[in-house]
Amino acid sequence: MKFRISALMVVMVLLLVAGCGQVTKETVSPVPTDRITSSGKRVVIMPFADYTPDSSPELYQRRNLLVNESLEDEFARYGLMTSLEEDVVKYLMDEHIIEPPQVFFGDTPNNNFMRAEADSGDWSTEMVKELRYAISRNEELEKRELKENPSDAGSAQHIALSSHEVTKIGDYFGADYVVRGRLIEFDRGVAKDDFNPFHVGFLPFFFNSSQRILFGLAKSENYELMDKMAIGGILGTAIGHSNDNFPFDESTKTETSGHPLFGTTVTDVTDYHALNTALWGVAGAGVAYLSHNGGKVPRAVVQIRIMVQDAHTGRLVWSNRSEVEVIPESIYANQEYRKLIAKAIHQATGSLVANFISTVEGELLTTPITTPVVVSDNR
Repeated sequence: MKFRISALMVVMVLLLVAGCGQVTKETVSPVPTDRITSSGKRVVIMPFADYTPDSSPELYQRRNLLVNESLEDEFARYGLMTSLEEDVVKYLMDEHIIEPPQVFFGDTPNNNFMRAEADSGDWSTEMVKELRYAISRNEELEKRELKENPSDAGSAQHIALSSHEVTKIGDYFGADYVVRGRLIEFDRGVAKDDFNPFHVGFLPFFFNSSQRILFGLAKSENYELMDKMAIGGILGTAIGHSNDNFPFDESTKTETSGHPLFGTTVTDVTDYHALNTALWGVAGAGVAYLSHNGGKVPRAVVQIRIMVQDAHTGRLVWSNRSEVEVIPESIYANQEYRKLIAKAIHQATGSLVANFISTVEGELLTTPITTPVVVSDNR
C-alpha cells in the first residue's frame, strides 16, 4: 500500500513539472530563401486600388497590408526582391501620386458625429443607410471643392500613374517590374448552401436536405426556418403517435368498495398517449429550430487582380485575376475569420505569382533547387 501511494505521488509530481514550461507554435513560417538563387531582379509593389464593398480607410489599410505581405513572400520564393512598402508609399506621397486620407476625407465634426451614430447600433437599417449616404455626399462635396480650389489643401494634387510615371518609379527604385492591382472582393459570411455533414453537423444536414427536397429554395431564411420546424414537428408527432408510453406511461388506479365477493370494483385508466404525441411534436420542432440556428459554416472570399508593368518601358506585360473561397474542412477545424482570410490571400497571391513567373519569367523555374520549396500551410 505504501508503494502504491508513493508511485502515485511521483506521477503527480511529474505531471506538475511537465506543465511548467511553454508551448511554442510558429503560425507563419519564414520563406526558405536559403534554397533560392536570387534572380537579381527587383519588384515594386504599389498600393492596391480598393473596390471592395463597404470599404473604409481603416479596412483598406488592413487588407492592403495583408495582400502586400503575402505578395512579398511569394515573389521571394522565386528570388525576386521587393522594395520596402514604406519607401514606396513615401515616394508616392512626395510625388503627389497618392494623398493622405485626410485630404479627401476631412474629419469634420458633422461627419464624425454621423459616423459614430451609424456605428452605434441604435438606429434602424434604413436610418444607417441615410447617415452613410449623407457622409458620402459630404465627402464628394469636399473632393469637388479641393479640385476647384487646390490651394486649400496646400500642395494637394493628383497625378495619373501613366507609363512615364511608371518608368520614373522603376528608375528611382532600380526595379524591373512595377506591380499594381485591385482588391475586388473581401467578403466574410456564412456558406449558405453547404450540405456536407462533416461541415455543418448531422442534424443541420438532415433538416437542410429535407427542407430543400420537400420545399425547395425559400424566399428568405425565416421561411426556411418555418419549413424545417414543420418537418421536425411532423416527424416528432409521428414518433410520438407510435410511442404510447414515453415519456409518460399510462397509469391504472383500482378502487374496491363493500365485501370483496360482492362489492363493486372501479378501475380508472389515465392515458397519456395524446400528451406524448404533442410533446414529441414540440421536441421535433425545437430540434429543427436549434439545427437551423446551428450548423453555420464561416467562409472567407478574396478576389484580386494583379497587373505587372515593365519598369523600363511602362508596358503592361502580364495581368490576371484570382478568386478564392475558404471554409473550414470540418466542424472541428479553426473557425476564425482571421485564419480563413489569411489562407484565402495566401492561395490567391500564390497562384497569381506562380502564373506570372511561368508566363513571363519562366527561366526562374529552371533554377536548380536541391530540396523542393515547401510552402507552409500555417498561415
